[in-house]
Amino acid sequence: QTSDLRGFFGGTLWGVAEKMDYIAGLGADCIWLSPIFPSPTAHGYDATDYEHVEARLGGDEALREVVSQAHGRGIRVILDFVCNHLSNQHPLFIDALNNPSSPYRQWFTFDESRFGYRTYFGVKSMPEINLSNPETRLWMIDLARYWLREFDIDGFRLDHGNGPGPGFWTDFWAGCKAEKADVFCFGEMVVPPHELKTYIGRLDGALDFNLAEALRRTYAYTAWSEAECQRFIRQHLAYFAEDFLLLSFLDNHDMDRFLFIAKDNKDALKQAAALQMRLPHLPVIYYGTEVGMSQTLSKSSEIGLEVSRMAMPWGAEQDGELLRYYQDLIRQRKQEKPWLTKG
Repeated sequence: QTSDLRGFFGGTLWGVAEKMDYIAGLGADCIWLSPIFPSPTAHGYDATDYEHVEARLGGDEALREVVSQAHGRGIRVILDFVCNHLSNQHPLFIDALNNPSSPYRQWFTFDESRFGYRTYFGVKSMPEINLSNPETRLWMIDLARYWLREFDIDGFRLDHGNGPGPGFWTDFWAGCKAEKADVFCFGEMVVPPHELKTYIGRLDGALDFNLAEALRRTYAYTAWSEAECQRFIRQHLAYFAEDFLLLSFLDNHDMDRFLFIAKDNKDALKQAAALQMRLPHLPVIYYGTEVGMSQTLSKSSEIGLEVSRMAMPWGAEQDGELLRYYQDLIRQRKQEKPWLTKG
C-alpha cells in the first residue's frame, strides 16, 4: 500500500484471481477490470502498449489466470479499453512526433494548438488517436479482436466513447462480433439521452449516467422525491430501444462515492441499491460499495478523482450486514423479473 493516492497501491491480477470466490459469493456474473495495459500512471488510461498486460499487475500470465478462474465459475471478464487516446510515451506517438515523415504521422492530429497535437481534454500526456484514418481504425479494431481471440476476453467497456463518435463504433462493434459472436461492448458516453440514442445499433449498450444522476439526486442528495425519480426512470427507459442495454450504477471511479455524498447514510444506499437491482437493465457495482466503502475528501480537493479509488477493504473492515443485503438483492434479481418495466 501507499500513502500517496496517486501512486501504485501494489494490487495485482493475481490478487483478483485469488478473490474470485468473493466475486462469485456476491452473486456477480461479470467483472469489469480497470485498464490492464502497460502505462506510466496508476489509473492506466494512457497505454504505452496495447498488446501486453502491465508487468506490475502480473503480466499476461496473470490475466490468463483471472479469465480461467472467472470462466470456471461462470463469470465473464470485461476489459476497460481506450480507443480515443494513448500515452505520449507510446512508441508510435514518439515516432510520429519526432519524425514528420513517420508512417504514423497520420495516426494522430498535429496542429498549431498549445502542445502541437490534439489531446484528451487538454492533457499533454494523452494524445488523441486519429481514428478517421482507415489504417489507424483497422489497427485499433485488430487490437480488440486480439484480446478476444488470444485471451478469451468477453467484452469491452469503451472509455470516452463519445470521443471517437458513433461512426467508429459501427466498425469496431462489427469487428468484435466477427471475432466473438457473444462479445459485449458498452460505451462510456457522458451525454444527454438524445445523443446517447445515436449509439443504438452501433454498440450493445452504454453506462447510464443520466440514471445514475437521478438515483444519486434522490437517495444521496435527497433533492428529488421517490415519485419524481420513478417518473423519470419510466420516461427515460421508454425513450430507448429495449435491446440497447443501459447499465445502471450508483457510483464509479470518476465521481464521489455514494456513501460520501449521502453522509454515510447506509439506509439511503440500501434504498438506492434496491431500486437499482429491480431495474430491467444490467446493474454495475463499483468495488467496495457493497461493503460500505466511502472516502474522506471530495473529488474537488487537490487530490482529485483518486479519493474514490482507495484499496478494497477486507475482513473486519467490511460491513458484513451490508454485504449480505447486497447478496440478497442480487439473489432476488436472478429469481424475479424486474418490477419496473418500460412504457
